[in-house]
Amino acid sequence: MSKLIFDKLTKIPTILATTRAKRPDQTGTMAAKKDEKVVGEEAKPKKKVDFFAKGNEEMTPPTLYQDQEDWNVRIFSNKFPLLDKHEVIVHSPDDFEDLPNLPREQVVRYIEAILARIDHHLKEGMEVFIFNNRGARAGASVTHPHSQLVALKGFPGVIEEKREAALGYFDEHGSCYWCDLVQDELEDRGRVIYESDHFVIIVPRASKWSYEMMLLPKRHLPNMVYINQEEISDLAKTLQGALHAYDELFDFPDRNYWFYTERHEPFHWHMGFIPHIKVFGGLELGAGIWVNDKATPEDAAQQLGKAIEDYFGDKESPEVKK
Repeated sequence: MSKLIFDKLTKIPTILATTRAKRPDQTGTMAAKKDEKVVGEEAKPKKKVDFFAKGNEEMTPPTLYQDQEDWNVRIFSNKFPLLDKHEVIVHSPDDFEDLPNLPREQVVRYIEAILARIDHHLKEGMEVFIFNNRGARAGASVTHPHSQLVALKGFPGVIEEKREAALGYFDEHGSCYWCDLVQDELEDRGRVIYESDHFVIIVPRASKWSYEMMLLPKRHLPNMVYINQEEISDLAKTLQGALHAYDELFDFPDRNYWFYTERHEPFHWHMGFIPHIKVFGGLELGAGIWVNDKATPEDAAQQLGKAIEDYFGDKESPEVKK
């Protein structure tokens, strides 16, 4: 069983989940294992098992969701959970290709699967947080592309701080912080990476991480479960472009992305992205003061925007910068 522990002074939460140490390690995330037993002159190689492959469903907990009988996207409970409600979202049957390189319709299926599980947990009175880890430095232990979902009655820490700050902003200004942010960034355009019909990607002015990205819907909704089919298709395209930009600029780096989506106003659902192109220093770890030392937000936005433009092609990509 996992457990939430709170610092008495700051109230910052820590999840104690020692059973996670038993999960498979295909990326080198965890401590080095003892040397394999030597057979003859060489150690016998250990074959990697694709636990999430089609045909290996019995190697995971039972299916919670799949898009069809011969599935394209499959969801099941995490065998080594952080919290009681912890699910694995397998992006596709392919054990190598990830979202930027999959057909657009497959990314649509992935988003629809996420929406189905958000809706399920909302009906149970739960809040949902969805995240993706790729690579050892990003926290992944299984190489088959997948995301994860955790659900609680309410999330502490950063998510609670965002909720409270959004309410305070609304009380003071009478408007949504993120709606105002979208408007301001589109007027300034210096930190805009990409703009589609329904979404905008920016580099935050006070980026906590070099080349951090934020994806924001133009239409105000507290929870992404309410997006329509046109927005789903546009999100699939925009998400592919955002993830490709990191692959193009940093040669397939370890990276994370996540979805903030809440039940109540005045929240505005959005996404965050970071590439693992730096490591924490003492100032970040000890004082909680972030250091963005690779590029200004404006330079990062220009480079990321060019990578997305190249991905879509000049004909399909809308003109963002003059």
